[in-house]
Amino acid sequence: MRRTRSTAALVAAAVVAGGLALASPASADPTPAGTFRQLVGVGSDTTQDVLNALAGDAPGYAGSAVKSASGAGIASYDAVEPGTGSTTSKIKTRTDGPSFLRPNGSGKGRLALSMSLTGDKFPDGTGVAVKDQVDFARSSGGPSTSGNALTYIPFARDAVGVAVRGSALDTLTVDQLHDIYAGNLKQVNGQDVHPYIPQNGSGTRSFFLGTLGLNDSTIDPKIPTVQENQANDAVTVDGALVPFSVGSWIAQINGVAPDHSKTAANGGAHLASVQLPGGKGATDPVTTVDGRLEPVRGYYENATFGRDVYNVVPSRAIDPTSIFFDKDLYDVFVTDGGHTAKIATDEAQSVIADFGFMNESYNGSVNPAKHAKLGGLEQSGIDSKAPAAPALKATPGTGKLALTWTAPAAPALPVTDYRVTLTRADGTVVAAKDVPVATTSYTFSGLADGKYTATVAAANLNGTGAPATWTGTVNVKSASTTKATAAATAYGKTPKVAVTVTGPKGVVPGGKVTVKEGSTTLGTGTLNSSGKVSVGLSNHLKVATHKLTVSYAGDSKLNTSSATVSLKITKAAPAVSVTRPASVKHTARAKVTVKVTATGTTPAGTVRIYQGSKVIATGTLKSGKVTITLPKLSRGKHTLRATYAGSSTVNSKSSANFTIKST
Repeated sequence: MRRTRSTAALVAAAVVAGGLALASPASADPTPAGTFRQLVGVGSDTTQDVLNALAGDAPGYAGSAVKSASGAGIASYDAVEPGTGSTTSKIKTRTDGPSFLRPNGSGKGRLALSMSLTGDKFPDGTGVAVKDQVDFARSSGGPSTSGNALTYIPFARDAVGVAVRGSALDTLTVDQLHDIYAGNLKQVNGQDVHPYIPQNGSGTRSFFLGTLGLNDSTIDPKIPTVQENQANDAVTVDGALVPFSVGSWIAQINGVAPDHSKTAANGGAHLASVQLPGGKGATDPVTTVDGRLEPVRGYYENATFGRDVYNVVPSRAIDPTSIFFDKDLYDVFVTDGGHTAKIATDEAQSVIADFGFMNESYNGSVNPAKHAKLGGLEQSGIDSKAPAAPALKATPGTGKLALTWTAPAAPALPVTDYRVTLTRADGTVVAAKDVPVATTSYTFSGLADGKYTATVAAANLNGTGAPATWTGTVNVKSASTTKATAAATAYGKTPKVAVTVTGPKGVVPGGKVTVKEGSTTLGTGTLNSSGKVSVGLSNHLKVATHKLTVSYAGDSKLNTSSATVSLKITKAAPAVSVTRPASVKHTARAKVTVKVTATGTTPAGTVRIYQGSKVIATGTLKSGKVTITLPKLSRGKHTLRATYAGSSTVNSKSSANFTIKST
């Protein structure tokens, strides 16, 4: 379990012996002094060194500078003053900007970014206004406030370890660390412990305490504070321990980052192995490959001490639809669709790996489902509400829609812009526009006929508020009127729907009409020069009352219109004829042939032969005809009739009386 300590000492010794190759580089604000670049970043010292390298300012990395498509580069300012370690020095980030206190740590970096947006004084009312002085914040932790103002873009994977001195602390558990920092555990394996904690505002401090289930209120207040990721001032005696970015430890011991820890490492400081929850044994945060430290993936990927590190940007600055869209910031930090962040290229990720971080596929993601996070402005006590809805008035015109609105009541954070959106009835977005706060009107033109919904929403730094909404119709053509009539029709005959379409005076409708029952099309027709058409339908519609919709498709001058009409289909009226012999012997059986006809259909069903009220024979029609054999008739004259019983489509009917003489 002492492999980590041995590794650290071995590498540190190699660094001392080979100082020529791995001499500790100096910290690096933008160089040379007085250099100003477009994309200014401040905050976490966990990621400051790798960002310095990607800015081209770290020794040996002048050729690694990432730039936007237009050539904008990064200016990354250290958390403490390079060379002196001063936490009270000031920085100047724009040629004509103010000098302000150097933001020390993730929290202070996010605060400076927030105040750069609001124009407030940093770090408080005794400071100076920093409007537009910071473009992004380095952060080793996620948001401390809820909201959508800031997007936390994952940059790489880091882990938090514990730098310790003394073999008694080679292996630690989460419970032991909790009790040490809560002030309840004073010895481990017989060794007195001397815990330290990074400064307030440190992302590593917040993450470490949160992992242990502690916070600034529950940590032992007697624990001394030290600058984050600087072991030389903390891990000086056996029993000393301090939370540490594993990436920063690797970079310092490997000699690619400014040295704040090699003296401690040479004295025996190392990263402890940790019993991770769910693990079967202790896990080392680092391993040694060819004499250099490298991350242990299992430790970095573990949810307890593994963490993403972020570049935090204003959400609106990376929204291509916003008037505040910053193409240079987007180019450098955002991977989205087919666009790859400059900071996520193979070359940039090689630099990231040099500084002890693990590269992940989600570098540059702005999707919360892929490790990105959203957060609010970091000022305490600031109003976090988005604006209320403006008062909206819409005026449809010929092929256009004019919108005007008045600003909502002023919120604590003022309105900065308005989002105007137009959608069709099916939800398809016709157009979306972001306009400056001074603009209170917008006109959509070149619109086709149809129903639309327009929304206008006010936005401020907290996000976009509730929209004001209008829904209505925009017309390019004149209105038309459709009328239809349909006479009751017997089954088998062709029903017809008489349609008349009218428009404004002097406009003769043209085009097609369609007759439907529900979703089924029954017939179509083309209007004549008078705007009329008779649409013939199937002669086999069900006997019933049909509710039909008659739709006019419109033409180049007229809009569509429709009407409903009822069509009653009745049963067909049949004719019944009989062919029979005039006489028959009383010992024989006469045969009669009955034929039933109806227009447009062939009747089917039963035919009965009556003598008076008595049925004497029955037959079934086949192709509208049946021959029926009668029973033997007694001598004399018999008066008979044939009766068709009818069907679902044809009425019943009796023939004329006929006689047969039996001899």
